[in-house]
Amino acid sequence: MNKYERIYKELRKQFSDEEIVERYVIPEDLSDQEKKEIEEEFRKLRLKSLKERTEEQRLLSELMRMKLLMKDYFERSGFEEELSFSNQLEQYIKILGRSKKDFAGEIDLHPTKLSRLLSGRENPNVELVYRLENHCGNVIPAIYWWRLHSRKLEEEIKTDEKKRKIESKKVKNNLKFRA
Repeated sequence: MNKYERIYKELRKQFSDEEIVERYVIPEDLSDQEKKEIEEEFRKLRLKSLKERTEEQRLLSELMRMKLLMKDYFERSGFEEELSFSNQLEQYIKILGRSKKDFAGEIDLHPTKLSRLLSGRENPNVELVYRLENHCGNVIPAIYWWRLHSRKLEEEIKTDEKKRKIESKKVKNNLKFRA
């Protein structure tokens, strides 16, 4: 039974189908003015709900949003710089509201190394992605952090012809096949 079926089952204990529709579904025959009023009321309730969130709720919400953006990115093909490991790590630190120095201390990383990771001059290792997974309370899995990094590596392998030529000159006695 999915989430919506459970909700419906619970509502059915208290209300008839007609009452459920009247209360929880916006009728089609509303005038434009009535629709605007309902939308305005909903907007006010939503803003009130957002203002009343605890810091923990805000943080979890932002991390879930970040996780879902990553997941969506993994379902698409190609590399997107704004979703690179370094940019997402920077975004994570902003969500936390921590200084880079404090964050580096929390994950037992030298601040200079964090700076190099954020600038893209250094790549993450497996140990770091495990620390990030643990730091965020396992909301964002280590494999997500790693996949952000691997997308960039894939792009470099596909496009870096200069490095490919340099490295090919270092190979001796390579196999040759006729097509």
